[in-house]
Amino acid sequence: MLGKTILENIAKLFTASTAPQGVVIYGIDLGTTYSAVAYMDENGNAQIIPNSENDRITPSVVYFDEDDNVIVGKVAKESAKLDSARSIDFIKRQMSSNWTYTVDGHSYSPEEISAFILKRLAEDAAKTGNHKVQNVVITVPAYFGDKERARTRTAGELAGLNVIEILDEPVAAALNYSINADVKGKNVLVYDLGGGTFDVTVVNFGKNPDKNEISIICTEGNHRLGGKDWDDRIINYYLLQFHLQTGSDMSVPVDPDVMTELRQNAETDKKVLSAKNSVKRKITIEGKKSIVELTREKFEELTADLLNQTLILTDKVIRQAGEKGYPKLDTLILVGGSSRMPQIKEAIAVKFHLTPGQNLIDFDVDEAVAKGAARAGEIKLLSYLVQDKAKKPLNELPPEEQKKIVSQVAGITGKSEKDIYALPDLKKVATKSYGIKVSKSGTEIIRNLIVKQTPVPAAGKEDFVTSKANSRKLNLTVYINDESVPDIALESGEQLGSIVFPLDGTLPAGSPVEVTFTLDEEGALCLTGFDKTKGSKIEAVFHSSGIMTEQEKDAAKVNLSQKNVE
Repeated sequence: MLGKTILENIAKLFTASTAPQGVVIYGIDLGTTYSAVAYMDENGNAQIIPNSENDRITPSVVYFDEDDNVIVGKVAKESAKLDSARSIDFIKRQMSSNWTYTVDGHSYSPEEISAFILKRLAEDAAKTGNHKVQNVVITVPAYFGDKERARTRTAGELAGLNVIEILDEPVAAALNYSINADVKGKNVLVYDLGGGTFDVTVVNFGKNPDKNEISIICTEGNHRLGGKDWDDRIINYYLLQFHLQTGSDMSVPVDPDVMTELRQNAETDKKVLSAKNSVKRKITIEGKKSIVELTREKFEELTADLLNQTLILTDKVIRQAGEKGYPKLDTLILVGGSSRMPQIKEAIAVKFHLTPGQNLIDFDVDEAVAKGAARAGEIKLLSYLVQDKAKKPLNELPPEEQKKIVSQVAGITGKSEKDIYALPDLKKVATKSYGIKVSKSGTEIIRNLIVKQTPVPAAGKEDFVTSKANSRKLNLTVYINDESVPDIALESGEQLGSIVFPLDGTLPAGSPVEVTFTLDEEGALCLTGFDKTKGSKIEAVFHSSGIMTEQEKDAAKVNLSQKNVE
């Protein structure tokens, strides 16, 4: 069954003048370094929509030109070499922070910068393929918390989009993989190394012949680990060699525009080293010149520790999957542009005893996530129509009733009955832990009631006691964190919020108060407090701080509308 928010968002699509067959939900991979948009065609295939430069992916770079012009993509990336102070990239890494970027006297949040990218994608799709990109599924790293997901949704709203769902990137990649691959009964690991983030996830495709089940078993990631970090190692090496060859002072800061060009050259040379054994780069700084050669062997030596970080997380996820009853890994798929580096495939093949081309597969590395998001959008739309008529899971109805509903949905959407019967049931896990601040042996800690990797929807319940007699209130403070154990240090978590539970002032010390957490599959956390002595009850829904208010959104929309995005 679809969650409440997704149901509400899809319900918005249908008016008296809108027929289901006229609705398309597009998939958007809002990437750290490159972004893409896709849709499902009439033959059930996911298709990328090229941008106005006829490229299938668009650099996630924003350049603030004069006269209210905002340039996004390839031209923005080139323009950054001339004036890096007016250029922003890797904005995805800022989605969890309170960082702002100021240019021409105006400050922009990560949501607003991301909105410019999304607006460019939508406008290009209209130009190149007559696609009205309005209803979308946008992907994020699996380990993104409530704040990052909410901010991504806000970015879509600022761009004028109806965001149906915020979807985990490895889930999208797995959905795309399952369209054309034989995955029934298999455990698939998605290794997603993008330009700025890394995800690794184990996905189980159920073996029940009568159901199409996709279950996320466990996931880990690092939002500060990606292709950019490999690029940085190249830059540092080039600068070191330049200073050694020219005898220049290493303590003098390099001009930002020169650094921008060096960074782009490093990205280019990294790609060259995937095909060749060496590359040469001419470096010019303040009139001094040097030619530096970088071999693939040296590059792999410089970045060995970065690769090892991904292997440690991969090993951890495989171990966790085994502990949860999924010890056998059938296939590992590589997605994300940075997974093209030969060192990645070679190291994974050796460490996990896999054979390239058989159970270790390069899979649509640049486009898998956007295509999978489009597939997710189609699934959500069809599931909504089925659920709207069935009022319960289809497989809980008698066969004749199932057939009647499937036939109706097939008739109004043009999809085959086979496709509708085969709609997957997607089961997710909590990608964060959720706990409450308590005192243990005189020390304040976080007691996790829902631990990450728990299947969602999830619930956790525990009794706590009042610390003193005749209390008139109990402060309940909720934290989010990345730990997988019940008790953790207070500083290991981020506060989500707090609520005051009023008490009647007559309870003795040690009176029990039951606290229950419920987490739905869309990431909404609800707390229920129950005074077991007096029977009083309190409820609250928690979201991360730092999310735009409706008033702030309205102001940002006005500002965005005044910009010419190209």
